[in-house]
Amino acid sequence: MENAHLIEYGTAEKDWWQFTEEEMRAIGERVSKRVRERAWAVGSPVYYMIGHLIIAEYPGGKKMIVEKRDGVETERPYNG
Repeated sequence: MENAHLIEYGTAEKDWWQFTEEEMRAIGERVSKRVRERAWAVGSPVYYMIGHLIIAEYPGGKKMIVEKRDGVETERPYNG
């Protein structure tokens, strides 16, 4: 299966361009919650960007900035 790594949830009753901003925001929040739950269930942090920073978020709310220095990936606390 070519896209076996993709996970699909539910179905929509209308096309994506017909959703209001409020509906899209609610969908985004639900998807974000599911992604966090699934990643943390297997012991993985959730990675995302804020500006030019790569953030790793761990269960319990700990957030770390991920950087590469001298070819070595390092983390330092993010307090934003």
